[in-house]
Amino acid sequence: MTETADGHARKFNEIDAPPQIRVSASQSAEISLTWKISRSGNPARFEREDGYLMCLRRTNVPKNPRRIDGRSVVMPRMIHGQSLLADLNRKHTKTIHTAISCISFHVSRSAIDRFLEEHGLPKVAFLRAVQGTALDDPMIENLGNCLLPAFQRPEAANQLFVDYVALALLAHLVTRYGEREITMPPARGGLAPWQERRTKEMLLASIDGKIGLDELAKGCGLSRSHFARAFKTTTGMSPLRWLHVQRINRAKDLLLNSALPVDQIAIQCGFADQSHFTRAFLKAVNATPGAWRRRGAR
Repeated sequence: MTETADGHARKFNEIDAPPQIRVSASQSAEISLTWKISRSGNPARFEREDGYLMCLRRTNVPKNPRRIDGRSVVMPRMIHGQSLLADLNRKHTKTIHTAISCISFHVSRSAIDRFLEEHGLPKVAFLRAVQGTALDDPMIENLGNCLLPAFQRPEAANQLFVDYVALALLAHLVTRYGEREITMPPARGGLAPWQERRTKEMLLASIDGKIGLDELAKGCGLSRSHFARAFKTTTGMSPLRWLHVQRINRAKDLLLNSALPVDQIAIQCGFADQSHFTRAFLKAVNATPGAWRRRGAR
């Protein structure tokens, strides 16, 4: 997260250390993800910069006043699951007399420009941030809620998953709220055999998911967006999904061919803990690891 973005996360929400999750190093100057729980009654403001802030409310927020570029604006009551898109090119000052909880997605102008360039799309002059308007956007709500486990345990967060969510949020903001309607172009082809082989080797070497999308893309000499779409064209699934399948397959092998306890298998296969492993395994094969092991041993 940039110093400017970090300042917004603190000043705008009146807290000293909001929980954050990291995006890949080369994206960290452009995109940040923060879960903020603020105290009530204190004024907060942030200075202008060339970027936007999308806030997903996780609590109801009463109608409240704020000033945008010195002009008074009354924000409507917002309910859990609604969003607010703020244009940081304007100066915002607010006071909310109640505690709030929100997930914020800060994106710089450079992140938007980079995304458009990677996809060969024309520049977007601005995002349609209608001041004083609550947004009902299921995509923002669903993507934001997907990040809650990562916020709760950032040290165990799957970096590849976080990067994919950040990229999906960025794509949605640009295509949904850009000044003009944008249609994503079709994928431009798959990976070369050497690129596919190298990517799979890198993924298996980081089976815990502690590898970023940018690192995988650089290994293939591609932009992150081109890489992500090319991998799916080649394999029929995203790198994230492909890695998940490999983790489950490795777990099956260890369950059948080793005496390792389930909690150790969970760690060796890149899961955060035994509970995470059990949930994922149950969803994949319709049986818990212990039940599947016993059934396979018969």
